[in-house]
Amino acid sequence: MKQFSRPIPGQSLTDSPRNAPWERPPEIVEVGEVVRYYINKIADEDIMDDLAVTFELGADLESVVDTLMLTGTMKGIHTVEAGMLAGPAVGTFIKSAMSTYGLTIKETMLDPKEEKRKKAESRIKRILKDYLERDDVDKDEGFALIKEMSQAAEGEDMQEEAQETEEFEAAETPEYEAKEEAPRGGLMSKGEM
Repeated sequence: MKQFSRPIPGQSLTDSPRNAPWERPPEIVEVGEVVRYYINKIADEDIMDDLAVTFELGADLESVVDTLMLTGTMKGIHTVEAGMLAGPAVGTFIKSAMSTYGLTIKETMLDPKEEKRKKAESRIKRILKDYLERDDVDKDEGFALIKEMSQAAEGEDMQEEAQETEEFEAAETPEYEAKEEAPRGGLMSKGEM
């Protein structure tokens, strides 16, 4: 039944104009007012407690602020641009407020050192692959060494993927006992009567 409750393709083009909040002029235009709006809203003790729980569970500041700004845009409170400009100030307020809870929160989920390492690994793999595909190199001991290095780098990726898959399946897949069902007899079944 869920498939019939979905919007029909092109339905948004036939709806009344300015029907959605983001299709109307925003409630707040000035960036300073957007910052004040969020600070006043977030300064509520109940909201702070809930935000603290999300950070304890592993949320990062960038994702929380981006989601907060997106929600405000969708509700028609401000424009996307005003949210982008207000985001850093709101993030600074949230970060300092979370320090009163004794929390040190991550700025982002991305680890710059990890990203740099992945880029370097990707670059060396590409270089090794390009070298192996050249026709003007001698197939000597040096070529064999480069080929082994390339295979080792590719094998390392495969091992990491296999390990991640095993961990995911172990965490997500419940164990079921296999039950052998007795053959059922029906109109078209072959069997003795």
